[in-house]
Amino acid sequence: MDRLSLSLRCRQACARSEITHIGLTDTAALAVYVSPPPASLSWVDTFSLTRKPGKLASLSKSSGSYGAFPPSSAVGSSSSTVYAALKDWTIRVSGGIEYCHSSSVLIRDLDSGKTLLELKDAGRAPIAWSRDARLVAAGEANNPERMGIWDARTGSRVGRVISHIDAVTHAAFATSDVGSGNLVTLSRDGTLRLTDPSTSRTVARLELASRNPRALAVAPHGNTIVSVWDSSLYVWLPRSGDLTSYALSATRQAEGWPLAISPDCRYVACRTEEGFDLMEVSSGVVVFAMATEAIVTAAAFSSDSSVLLLGRMDGVLELWDISEKGSN
Repeated sequence: MDRLSLSLRCRQACARSEITHIGLTDTAALAVYVSPPPASLSWVDTFSLTRKPGKLASLSKSSGSYGAFPPSSAVGSSSSTVYAALKDWTIRVSGGIEYCHSSSVLIRDLDSGKTLLELKDAGRAPIAWSRDARLVAAGEANNPERMGIWDARTGSRVGRVISHIDAVTHAAFATSDVGSGNLVTLSRDGTLRLTDPSTSRTVARLELASRNPRALAVAPHGNTIVSVWDSSLYVWLPRSGDLTSYALSATRQAEGWPLAISPDCRYVACRTEEGFDLMEVSSGVVVFAMATEAIVTAAAFSSDSSVLLLGRMDGVLELWDISEKGSN
């Protein structure tokens, strides 16, 4: 039985192709998609959640293949009006052949899409903001197994993560309990690391049998890191060393593909063959499920986990309000 209730706030066409990545804050959203051939260019569209009640009000459209917002906890500073985007630069030669020239991570104005700052030597996803929005972590352009940390105001690099031996796929800044400046990273080398970027030293490390990390979240208060690898979910408390895990197939009746973990580490949003569902992290039990017209391809939660943004293969965005049944 569903233990959560979801109400649709809005459903809005964003593109004519699959939405590949989305982001959400309490006041804004972004969606990444590739325009149909022959152009086949990747775009980042940004939207306001507050300017037009019940709608996603368009703000800007800029080229890019990935985007990340500062956390909503940083609202009140100038960081609440910016986002970080990954842009791939290409050069075209005769015969219509394109060669990738380089990639850059840019800090952009949310309303206009104008570039405010370029992070030198940053050029790969994942991208993560510190909780005070003063730092931005991103993959180094020429080293997929390394992450750099940059000052979001000056663009200077202030730290690195260099201990992985394969590509880093997910990153998030840790909480104050385990060092607010430390970075949590997942890598295809099968390790989850907690690193002090200022020294590049590993603070804590978890080695897993899987080489396919799929999702990551760090609880905003407390020493909890939740990650999904292949078809297994892990809850790790690095301060105490406690680790619990379970196979998704052992707790779920229907197959699910994890898309996002809520910031409070309570739920996992999964794509299903029928639509999408929300699974409880502590038990692995599905607490809400819904069929959709088109395949869900991306998901993101608001900072308080009360709003869910979905991106679909048909280019449609859906914004859902989440509440517990019987809470009203």
